Amino acid sequence: MKKKLVAVCIIGLFLGTIGAFAEHPDGLGLGIVGRGGWGGFGPALSLKIPSLPVYWAVNLGISQHYFGVGITGDYYLIDKALVPDINLDWYFGFGGYLGLGSWKDGYGYNDHDGFAMTLGLRAPIGLSWEFLEHFELFGDIFAGLGFGIVPFYFPDWDIGGEIGIRYWF
Repeated sequence: MKKKLVAVCIIGLFLGTIGAFAEHPDGLGLGIVGRGGWGGFGPALSLKIPSLPVYWAVNLGISQHYFGVGITGDYYLIDKALVPDINLDWYFGFGGYLGLGSWKDGYGYNDHDGFAMTLGLRAPIGLSWEFLEHFELFGDIFAGLGFGIVPFYFPDWDIGGEIGIRYWF
């Protein structure tokens, strides 16, 4: 399993350096996102600042026994046209996350309530469709792997998806 993950990462990095170019607009992008994963389901705000090559999101994770707040930042190694005639692109990237979460009734961690701060890496792969003049509809799946800072534990992992709409100024 570890060898496959390393191989996929190396291939992704290699492909990302061969003819990678940005298909997204160059301006300021603001959006809303629905996100789901192991950390629950919830809304997020998306931000792309023109001077930085990073797509940021601030998200909430909400479930019956869990509440969390997180920030992610992703750099797209590959951002290419998939079907140019309809402005459909695909992207693959890597980034990081920082999360704060609180749970009750064990929530699978242990037999009591708790709090954690997490830090890790993530890799999204997705589709992006630019429609009208300034709108983008996007969706991706992601995998994340990190560790708990407070309390310390390893691994902290997440698999999930996101779907959102972004307006480009």
